Amino acid sequence: MPTRLSAHHWALLLALAAAGCARTREFEQPTGPHIRVLTYNVNWGMPQRAQTLAAIREARADVVCLQETTREWERILRQELSPSYAHTHFVHGGGAGGQAILSRWPVEVLRAVRPTGAFFHGWFVELQTPLGPVQVLGVHLRPPVDDQGRFGVSAYFATKDVRLKEVQALHAHLRPDTPTLILGDFNEKDNGPALKWLRKQGFTDALREFDRKTRTWQWHTSTITLRGRLDHILYSEQLHALEARVIPKGGSDHFPVLAILEKRRAPAHSPNTGVP
Repeated sequence: MPTRLSAHHWALLLALAAAGCARTREFEQPTGPHIRVLTYNVNWGMPQRAQTLAAIREARADVVCLQETTREWERILRQELSPSYAHTHFVHGGGAGGQAILSRWPVEVLRAVRPTGAFFHGWFVELQTPLGPVQVLGVHLRPPVDDQGRFGVSAYFATKDVRLKEVQALHAHLRPDTPTLILGDFNEKDNGPALKWLRKQGFTDALREFDRKTRTWQWHTSTITLRGRLDHILYSEQLHALEARVIPKGGSDHFPVLAILEKRRAPAHSPNTGVP
């Protein structure tokens, strides 16, 4: 016998169909201390910067990690967002090599490390959050550019091992006993070698957990629009994701990715009844 669906269920089915059934887990509502974390490659060329600033504001994140910041981006971000983020730090690199962290909570900058073959630094910081200390590794892995400076499909495959080795070298600096986030522009899709390796080390890709289809990057050419999932937030086993999503706004070629996380609860123990 056919089952009658409520208006709510029909709306849910239509939404899933429209999204291509991208959702793999339902969002959870926070019930205690939690953190809202945003990663966003803002594009060092600063296109449509007003839209980029608006996207950061609308996300209402507690911690914002940015890639491709420059000294001019620093000036504007400090001017526009300092009232919301008391703790702001930047590390500069040539061209697209800068990173920033904007936080409502105290931040200790630990170190910047540039592995062999990398174009950009990995950036290690520690946050003092309502969950306790959380270490953050901000990454901007090697783009698909070969050693001759050529982009393209062949360059993407030629640099896969470079991104994997970058992540392995950076991972060696992490403290395994501290809740950890690894986030940023990985320049590879969900099943790229670097991301697969991190999952084998016990990390979970928050966006992949909730949504396996929405693109985080797009680039318009004269003939086609290229799209990909290059931006990720991974978390260690001490944490639990309540939500992760792409925010399709801003003035960059990348979109912001937001995750909400809490401390993982210890499993409840059954009372000892003496019965095996």
